[in-house]
Amino acid sequence: MADDTAVRVVLADDHPVFRHGVADLLKSTGEFDVVASVDSGAAAIRAVTELVPDVAILDLAMPDLNGATVIRRLAEGKCTTRSLILSVYESRVYVEQAFEAGARGYVLKRSAFNNIAQAVRAVRAGGIYVDPSLPGQAAGIGRVHPDPSAREASAPLAEREKEILRFVAYGFTSKEIASRLATTPKAVEAQKARACGRLGIGSRAQVVQFAILQGWLQGELADR
Repeated sequence: MADDTAVRVVLADDHPVFRHGVADLLKSTGEFDVVASVDSGAAAIRAVTELVPDVAILDLAMPDLNGATVIRRLAEGKCTTRSLILSVYESRVYVEQAFEAGARGYVLKRSAFNNIAQAVRAVRAGGIYVDPSLPGQAAGIGRVHPDPSAREASAPLAEREKEILRFVAYGFTSKEIASRLATTPKAVEAQKARACGRLGIGSRAQVVQFAILQGWLQGELADR
């Protein structure tokens, strides 16, 4: 059993084999006490609120509430627990979303068994941890590629670009989007490409994940 000096951790991931593996690794060090191991965002909020651990380790892409949403909800409740994200996603946009939500660390699942203990230590101590395998590995969080040439790529999306990406996430074709927005399919494709280029994403699946993190996939799309 962990002693009173152990770092208390809540772990949330919907893949049981991976979750149990991470929990066992942390316990084996003797430094960490995994006080709860849960499989959903809602369960993570309940566990963190009730147990107030030192660190919450949250899967970014849980099916009910993603990790970024969990962090925001906990912040609304004035929770003092520090959080770090586990993710399969390496694109800049996901890293930025996590840190903008309030995460203190971002660890890739493919390197978690090598890096998770170090990440928890850093976050518990009040630091920031960015997985060393991430491209550009960023000193300035929120700007994973901080060089001047990246400024245009990291500029905020225009409202029309957001609207187009939301339609894409819902499964509309460029022709259908153009019809709804009173424009041409070619214009839709150009704006979609520009927006995806800024976000560093290249597939509809990634657009869907981005839309989920933004909270766009709620409610109905208005007819035009």
